[in-house]
Amino acid sequence: MFKNSVYAAIATHDTPLIQGALDLIDKYQVPRDKYEFQMLYGVTPQKRRQLVQNGHRMRVYIPFGEQWFGDSTRRLKENPAMVSHILNALVYRG
Repeated sequence: MFKNSVYAAIATHDTPLIQGALDLIDKYQVPRDKYEFQMLYGVTPQKRRQLVQNGHRMRVYIPFGEQWFGDSTRRLKENPAMVSHILNALVYRG
């Protein structure tokens, strides 16, 4: 996507994946308006802030509406490792 100037949405909280994306952004000299990072509200807030402070675009996903609980549960089933991030977010403001 970066090589072909396709707008990329990088939706992850995983540090190695974020670093890999940043490495590719540097390698292909991708302009900042050609990609964005996407993260869930309250999950890894420090990573989110760090990316924004370094000038990267960030879209924050917040479950909303009548189906918020089902959507949130589905995401936890897809990635059980996020439970610890969510529990931390409940204790420390995200």
